[in-house]
Amino acid sequence: MVRYQVGNDLDVDTVIELYQASTLGERRPIDDRDRMSQMLHRANLVITAWDADLMVGISRAISDFSYATYLSDLALTLRRLK
Repeated sequence: MVRYQVGNDLDVDTVIELYQASTLGERRPIDDRDRMSQMLHRANLVITAWDADLMVGISRAISDFSYATYLSDLALTLRRLK
């Protein structure tokens, strides 16, 4: 069963692995660990999907929590989609 977690206190390498396992990795700076860390930790709304201890999805957004939310990333591991 998939569980969802809110928060950006995540291991950057785990997030990079998920991006690599999705098609979004081709369009994000996954070879620049520092930039990926900033992207993750400066987003103010991050929701991840987990299958046991395996991260299978992530959404990263910026929101004013009042009117607008801008979704920056939505990535799912291709293995999970099959």
